[in-house]
Amino acid sequence: MCKAYLTPYWTCVYNELSRHDPIPLPLQRIFLCLVALSYLPIMFPLAIGHLVGLDDSYFDFDKVVAHTSTLLPLMSVTTTLSQMQLYVCFSLTAAFFATLVWADMTAAERPFRWRKAWDTDNNTCYDDMFCEPSRKDRLIRRPGNTLSNFFYFFSAILVLASTYSRAFNSEKTIFILSDTTFGIMMLILSVSSTFWHGCNASWAHVVDLWSMEAVILYLPVRMMSLGAFGTLCKHSWDPNMASNIASVACMFVYLVHILSNGSRWKKKYDNKFLHSHCPFAVRNRLPNSPYLKTSMGPISLVEVYMFALMPVSQNIPSLILVKTVYGTLGSICFVKILNISLALGWGYRMTERWAFDACRHIKFFSERMEVSKKNEDHLKSFAWMTLAAVLSPTAVLHYCTGITLTAAFCHAMSIEMIMLHKF
Repeated sequence: MCKAYLTPYWTCVYNELSRHDPIPLPLQRIFLCLVALSYLPIMFPLAIGHLVGLDDSYFDFDKVVAHTSTLLPLMSVTTTLSQMQLYVCFSLTAAFFATLVWADMTAAERPFRWRKAWDTDNNTCYDDMFCEPSRKDRLIRRPGNTLSNFFYFFSAILVLASTYSRAFNSEKTIFILSDTTFGIMMLILSVSSTFWHGCNASWAHVVDLWSMEAVILYLPVRMMSLGAFGTLCKHSWDPNMASNIASVACMFVYLVHILSNGSRWKKKYDNKFLHSHCPFAVRNRLPNSPYLKTSMGPISLVEVYMFALMPVSQNIPSLILVKTVYGTLGSICFVKILNISLALGWGYRMTERWAFDACRHIKFFSERMEVSKKNEDHLKSFAWMTLAAVLSPTAVLHYCTGITLTAAFCHAMSIEMIMLHKF
């Protein structure tokens, strides 16, 4: 048996993973190419729609229902918020993060100390997961990963404002309670992720993961519940009764997930699951890793490929529902935005340290930043830090998936509008 060793940081672990995997190397390369190529079709929803047999009537929401294909008017129509209200949501988000930046800048002249009980000096798990360089003794230690939560915060405010507006609107609506819960969970995600990346407090990491999983789950559950509403209506159920059943079912499933998953993460936090290392990082799940027994078990290339295929696979249930129940693809504008942003963010995220650790350019920026600091060239140091922050894989994931969540919610609302009008 070979001696256990940990693959060093800034070393791409894909080659190590490939070397230990039982799949023959030629097949590995074929699968890798297929995964990369599978991202291309989802960026062209019209072509895919026609390929699976959808006619032009499935794509007419933007022009026939919303009477526009411009982004802001479409957001206004689907969320029932005026463009001024959308601007207020954006302004509130900007004010929150501007306050954080101001607080960080005013604390720059003196070391900032977070609460000792939060165990913020334990960087082991964080360094296992992320490659953005850390700024010690600052309020915001990793500006890219922290401030990119702007997009989650905006999306949360947008969902909550939209839900409030619809609740007091005379138009027919559905899923008010579950949409409110979704907005609250996204708000929790944005705040906990800001704390986690700002100071790596261990409690914030657990809350971040819990709320993140809740946010990821909700829209697929909502779309399936809307499918159940359409199915009941097609079988001659009263639309009001069908909408109540679909709303209660959606809320019940979502609430059960939130509570059960919260209990699971609470137990992991109590057992210090994320205290000494990151159990799901690829390098810690390699056969040569000393953490193999305390991680989530050995990892295979099949698992990696399936994870990388998420932006593609999440479209399959939606297409089935579109063809069998909805009778519409909703807003094409939002379908394009959500698929392109998710594919870009998810694909680039695979280069993060906890995944393949393939961001050598971040290492270059970090080294240049340290050299500039030693030379007391503060302008260059700030420039290199900014490049590392903006191009951090997790920061890019936050930009892209924040946009995805906003577009996906608006897209879900576009389908809901057609379904409620139909029945």
